[in-house]
Amino acid sequence: MRKLAIFTAAFAAAAAVSVYWLQDVRALWAAGVCLVVSLVGWRLRAEPIRLAALGLAAGLLWPMVYGQLWLGRAAELAGTEQDITVTLLEQPRETQYGSSALCRLEGYDAVLYADESLLDQAPGTHVACTARIEASGLDVSQGESLYLRSNDVVLCLYAQSELETEPGTPSLPIRLRHWLQQRLEVLYQGDAAALLQALLTGDRSQLSYAVQNDLSVAGMRHAVAVSGMHVSMLLALLSLLCGRNPRLTAFLGIPVVALFALMTGASASVCRAAVMQILLLCAPLLRREPDPPTSLAAAALVLLIQNPWAIASVSFQLSFAAVAGLLLFSGPIQRRILALSRRPGRVLRFAAGAVSASLGATVLTLPLTVFYFRMVSLAAIAANLLGLWAVTGCFTLGLLSCLLGPAGPVLAWPAALLARYVLALCRILAAWPYAAAYPQNWPLMVWGICAYGLALLWLISKRKLPVLWPLCGLTAAFLVCILAARWQFVRSPWQFTALDVGQGQCLLLRCGDFSAVIDCGGSYGPEAGEQLARTLHSAGVTRTDALILTHYDADHAGGAEQLLHRVTIDSLFLPDTADSSGVRAALEESGSRVFSVNTTMEITFPGGKILLYPPVSGENDNNSGVCVLATAAEYDILVTGDLDQYAEMRLLSRQTLPAVELLVAGHHGSAGATSQILLDTVQPETVLISVGKDNPYGHPAQETLDRIARTGAEILRTDELGTITIKP
Repeated sequence: MRKLAIFTAAFAAAAAVSVYWLQDVRALWAAGVCLVVSLVGWRLRAEPIRLAALGLAAGLLWPMVYGQLWLGRAAELAGTEQDITVTLLEQPRETQYGSSALCRLEGYDAVLYADESLLDQAPGTHVACTARIEASGLDVSQGESLYLRSNDVVLCLYAQSELETEPGTPSLPIRLRHWLQQRLEVLYQGDAAALLQALLTGDRSQLSYAVQNDLSVAGMRHAVAVSGMHVSMLLALLSLLCGRNPRLTAFLGIPVVALFALMTGASASVCRAAVMQILLLCAPLLRREPDPPTSLAAAALVLLIQNPWAIASVSFQLSFAAVAGLLLFSGPIQRRILALSRRPGRVLRFAAGAVSASLGATVLTLPLTVFYFRMVSLAAIAANLLGLWAVTGCFTLGLLSCLLGPAGPVLAWPAALLARYVLALCRILAAWPYAAAYPQNWPLMVWGICAYGLALLWLISKRKLPVLWPLCGLTAAFLVCILAARWQFVRSPWQFTALDVGQGQCLLLRCGDFSAVIDCGGSYGPEAGEQLARTLHSAGVTRTDALILTHYDADHAGGAEQLLHRVTIDSLFLPDTADSSGVRAALEESGSRVFSVNTTMEITFPGGKILLYPPVSGENDNNSGVCVLATAAEYDILVTGDLDQYAEMRLLSRQTLPAVELLVAGHHGSAGATSQILLDTVQPETVLISVGKDNPYGHPAQETLDRIARTGAEILRTDELGTITIKP
């Protein structure tokens, strides 16, 4: 009986209950009940019950004890404003409103938020300023995020004065990471350099959103999230260099693994892998048999004792679920696949290893992936079968190219080739519309979950189960799912959709086989483009006829590049104005036909037309945008972008606008847009407001809502209704 595993499982479950739900005296009462049950189990000599109840009691109590013992000083600092001096632990990063950096304050990890001047500082620098100090989110019942706290960040520091800096010496792991990054910059270029940097240093900041999304859709995101696979590859290389001597490998491997974990950022996944591998390495030194389940339990216990809120980390949950799935299912799956041949060769053994690892890890992580990422990768097994060997080679050759000095450029060539292969593989797989299932086609998501479950059942069952009929049933169900989604998309003669992209605007007009996108931006930049791409892919659509941008602000155009990466767009219609964001330049290099809107233009299609009105202002601002009047089967839709009331008046003086059925409110319902004169002129039956929840601008303004209400028009808001689709 694995006593530590039973105790740790109960401890982790109770810690999750305490963190997410019980944060008051109820935790004490629950812990008391568990202690009573533990005593009963001890009296009855029911060891599993005793250990589980004891673990539950400890898990309920430990967050409270930890808070009192360790977080007392942090609680005193929270809610104050004072002069502070911090030490930067990582390279500062740019944020929407300035910059931020992980730092250390009085022994606590914290995040310092400041202006752009922080970006010039290096890790190890001492920064002094006056700061407002707040505790990181703890109370999930009040909607606070546990992201920072689950990553052991206790305080948030908001600089209120200019920064005073003094150079310092970064730690050894940070210096090593910086050295590796410099070597990689010399040896590699482009996306290959970014992938190698993610594999070797854990820094994924150089990977573009498009690349990371391709990896996720193809089911290969775990390859760039430093975890047990990378630690195993590192130890395999070290063992080879040590002549496969277990004791020498253990003596050298323990400090190397610890240093690697610290160098790559000490995330929950790499810390879990490091603790497990160190325990396994200690086994030959202590003359004990290695036991992976016990090592997994010990790793969980170490991380939760160090920070009980780590249980809320997505990285922690995915990492432990993946390893648990591997331990439970990969062995039986591999044996079943090898049993298909009396004399399995290398190819079958390789395929069996890749499939068993991918499917085994997926079994327990799939519910978490659906919950957190709203996606089921259907290409994961194929991607891992075709790509994991290349990731291993890329990691090994990349590390050797950095360490072997003059031989580095020689080894860098095949490593870069393998990196480009992995990226190309994921890009090709992600381009297939059904590489993954999304909530926009929830029956396909259910199908994906069932397909994984049936594959697992067939592979681990000791009985010989039939193959043909389940396979035929899955194929038929797959076809039904994709045909039903396609029918749902095209069943009405036309439809107009405003996606819920937060504080932004992303509109899709479809009429028959014609489709056009009007604006593509939101609160999180490229995510708007990905959300629209997933909407189209869920219906089997991989191309659109037109993309129209009213102007180049990120909340209207920030997702356009990602949309073009995932969907073929025949024609781009862009305002003929200057653009400092770089969006226009990137779109012009996409290969699509580009039209500059400097006069009234008309796009015709079966069943309707789109009129594009040129900017009414020559300045590079909200008023320099294109206005769109779309007609589909006698239904008129007017989109004014971010024009204010004065620009609306200039538009009305130059163009004759008809009464419309739908008006998309200007500037997300701000007080200065959607003026009374515009409302009186176009007399909309419905006004749609694309706006984000709790946005800092106060959109939509109450006076705008009142103006619209006085006209008698119906008001539809994405912050209240989510994605809105209008159809006949």
